Amino acid sequence: MSLLALAIVLQLQDSTAHGSLRADLVHRNGRLPPSVTAVRTPTPIEIDGRLADSAWSLATPVTEFRRDFPSDGNPATEPTEVRVLYDLDALYVGARLHHRRTPISRRLSRRDSFSVFNDVFFVMIDSYHDHRTAFTLGVTPAGERRDLATSSDGGNRDSSWDPVWEAKTTIDSLGWTAEMRIPFSQLRFAAAAEPIWGIQFRRDIRAAGEAVDWSWTPRTESGQASKFGHLLGLEGIPAPRRLEVLPYTSSQARLTEGLDRGNPFDDGSVASWSGGIDLKYGLTSDLTLDATINPDFGQVEADPAVVNLSAFETFFEERRPFFVEGAGILDFGVRDNGQNFYYSRRMGRAPSRSASGDAPYVDQPVATSILGAMKLTGRTSAGWSIGAVGAITGREFASLADSSGRRLPSAAVEPPAGYGVVRIRRDLRDGSSGFGLLGTAVGRDLSDDATFAFLRSAAFTGGLDFFHRFHRNSFEIRGGLGGSFIRGDTAAINRVQLASTRYFQRPDQDRSRFDPTRRSLAGLGGELNISKINGDWLFSASGSFISPGLELNDVGFQTQGDRVNLASRLNRRWVRPGRIFRNFDASTQLNRGFNFEGTTLYQRLEAGVGGEFLSFWGFRAQVERGFRGFDDRATRGGPIIIRPAEWEIFLHGRSDGRKVLSGNLSGNYRWAEDGRWLVRIGPELTVRSGGAVSASLSPSFQRSHETAFYVGTQIDPTATGTFGARYLFGELDQNTLSLSTRVNVILTPSLSVQLFAQPFVATGDYQALKDLERPRTREFRQYGTGGSTIGYDPAAATYTLDPDGGGPAASFQFVDPDFRIRSLRSNLVVRWEYRPGSTVFIVWNQNRGFRALDPRFRALRDLGAIFGDDQQNVFLIKANYYFSL
Repeated sequence: MSLLALAIVLQLQDSTAHGSLRADLVHRNGRLPPSVTAVRTPTPIEIDGRLADSAWSLATPVTEFRRDFPSDGNPATEPTEVRVLYDLDALYVGARLHHRRTPISRRLSRRDSFSVFNDVFFVMIDSYHDHRTAFTLGVTPAGERRDLATSSDGGNRDSSWDPVWEAKTTIDSLGWTAEMRIPFSQLRFAAAAEPIWGIQFRRDIRAAGEAVDWSWTPRTESGQASKFGHLLGLEGIPAPRRLEVLPYTSSQARLTEGLDRGNPFDDGSVASWSGGIDLKYGLTSDLTLDATINPDFGQVEADPAVVNLSAFETFFEERRPFFVEGAGILDFGVRDNGQNFYYSRRMGRAPSRSASGDAPYVDQPVATSILGAMKLTGRTSAGWSIGAVGAITGREFASLADSSGRRLPSAAVEPPAGYGVVRIRRDLRDGSSGFGLLGTAVGRDLSDDATFAFLRSAAFTGGLDFFHRFHRNSFEIRGGLGGSFIRGDTAAINRVQLASTRYFQRPDQDRSRFDPTRRSLAGLGGELNISKINGDWLFSASGSFISPGLELNDVGFQTQGDRVNLASRLNRRWVRPGRIFRNFDASTQLNRGFNFEGTTLYQRLEAGVGGEFLSFWGFRAQVERGFRGFDDRATRGGPIIIRPAEWEIFLHGRSDGRKVLSGNLSGNYRWAEDGRWLVRIGPELTVRSGGAVSASLSPSFQRSHETAFYVGTQIDPTATGTFGARYLFGELDQNTLSLSTRVNVILTPSLSVQLFAQPFVATGDYQALKDLERPRTREFRQYGTGGSTIGYDPAAATYTLDPDGGGPAASFQFVDPDFRIRSLRSNLVVRWEYRPGSTVFIVWNQNRGFRALDPRFRALRDLGAIFGDDQQNVFLIKANYYFSL
């Protein structure tokens, strides 16, 4: 043991009598955490899971584990002993995990399956010792590994972090043992002669339903890394200059039915090959540079099927590894009201222009090619966290051909562009306070092509956020302010002004008006929140705003503008088991929103309860009351109408997730004073064997009736009551059914087979077509009454409407909006990690789809008919090879 480690241990032991303890060794709640001393091993440890190496006897074990739940703070029912060793290359952790009463779980699941409750031993390392960042590594008795990185003291979970490390386990008569080898090159830390790290050991005991911690603090205290104990004894660890190289190659074949065999670009059989390389280099011991050339951004699992009838974009999660890993450091504190200053899926998105109408045959790229990308992440010894991403995308073209198959000049569908995101954060006072800055920039080369005048030539965002915890870490105040600036041709800025985010063309507003001469636009967004985060009683109060001119969608995600939101929440929780519940909570929340003109858009009052019974079954129930307000988006650029008052009830129940057969059931029912309603039910059934096989079925059914759903807008000078336009609505009956199915076969911790399939059926039936009579009401005139007429041409599938039956108002037509959609999305993935960090994927993806005007919902017939629809099969083999220098 080093002299520094010995001195600190003595200081901790004598802390009651002396007040000179180092500040960075005391929790923000004033408690002294436990410590463990790592011992230098003279020879590397053989990782076999048996703890047979004599070096383990050099380390003093830690044994004091207490329950996190249930019975918060009581001793663990099963003894645990943990030892720590190290050499100049790696940290070694060995654990003896006693298990005396029941059989040990040998259940296997996919790597990083944190949602599956199993016997697990975790090591959590705060190698920055910033009390906010943690690298978590866990192993089950069957040898399945789990790893993730977290920031913000337990927030921003990044399960895509897949370090190259070793773990082996052995089951014996006493329980099980685990050995881990964690290379220092896979962690991030500041160089120091004798560093002090935060560390936590945690154990999940499936049979007892327990989670136990070595460095225990009450569950009513928030945080994760801020509650860790200390790892002492490290000495002379060299700063690793990491160079990790991951080249890849992939081959793909796509077979498609139902195509025109005369298509020169795709006769139903297309093969392709690609290759590239990813590099990861440790600039310093705590800063890492990621670079990629011709990156592989393919997704193993496709986005889920949805029917989006709103005016707003659907948000899909990022699944591309390059962007997902380390993304938490780029998270910006202003994110209320559905806004996000950074949305990585903007890089490499689908081209902004479609060439489908340029020629009979078109080969349109489905994504923009990323020529190269770089990412810098880490934290300096001075306490600055840094995250930066840059990407360059190339010009994209669609290939064209005439009806005879003769090639035509290609059509540009996307200009070259550059993206940049920089995020820095400074933590103060051992992570209890901090502030951060964010800047983003997008530039597009539009100089030589008027085709893309509708795109912004440049877009910039920037902002500042902060947080501060006080009164022994019990209260927190956080907030931020950000802004945006975009510029471009008038066509581009007009498009932004008319977008559903803001609707500057709305005729009954005075504050924000459409200006067709604009060449730029700017706006602000911000939020402020104060909350009590520790104890049995919790509360929060917050306010946020988005100005009408804020525009984030070049490199962020935003669906709302011109918004102010106020919210307050009160929560009471009981964490110790009682006569009925293991834990229980009750909460209430009040929300109010309005726009910058002061019009109240919504007022909602929510109340809910939830808990877990002693039997490990759980439930949640919630009721919500929405009071009458106004809707400035329902007419999609037209005048405001009334938003009716409504009620909603939500119920959820789940069984004991430890069992071989488990499940849950959730449902909600919403109804409004104007007669609209929605009902949704979503059961889930999961079967897990004691070993390698698990399967889940998650059907979801939703049925709704809308009394007034937007259909379209028709300019009509005679409609003086609605500002020279008719806003057409209809009653809409909608049904949606999906059957998500997953099957996992885990042959070994490094070899797995995964199947995902989602049959999907949706219908929409529009009836009782009508238009708005007066703004700020919910009064409509139905066509076919009051002198108006309605006709339908089934051959052309079009409606003809006449507002006054031959009067001065002109008749107009529109296409029948009814629909019936069915689809199947499925993929089969074989994953083999043939050596640490090196993986082979074999993927079979199948998609089927069909669309018709018939809105009748015949679920069983449509589900059966899916397998007769035209299909597209994609077969992919991808291999990468990891090595480090």
